[in-house]
Amino acid sequence: MAEKKVIAIKDWTCAMNDELGRVALTLNPTDGEPVVVLMTIFQAAKIGRELLSPKRT
Repeated sequence: MAEKKVIAIKDWTCAMNDELGRVALTLNPTDGEPVVVLMTIFQAAKIGRELLSPKRT
């Protein structure tokens, strides 16, 4: 099973890349190098819905 890693984020940016048809999410952690994640519009929408109504554990 994959190990989950938790990082503290100080800020983030999100942009749509028209050439690739992908959403680019850049996370700037409090320490370390920025992390760039490329995802489809559908994946970004799913994450957005989860952020609006997070599941409680």
